[in-house]
Amino acid sequence: MSIPEDHPRYKSLMVRERLADAVEKGLVNPTGLISHGRGEAYDYLMGEKSLEPSLRAEKAAAAFLLRARNPVV
Repeated sequence: MSIPEDHPRYKSLMVRERLADAVEKGLVNPTGLISHGRGEAYDYLMGEKSLEPSLRAEKAAAAFLLRARNPVV
């Protein structure tokens, strides 16, 4: 995965990628990924804001789910 270093979540995304690789190798339990995601949720509770492109993608995904005959989450 190629993530630009100026991405606002660069460090967090890099940690998540390393955790995912470690899960595949059997070095880390998948709950490590859950814990990492939980920590990111606290970032938002403390005031971090989503970028506009992310908000647009979220709305597009919701629209697809609402229009789907058999939506799956």
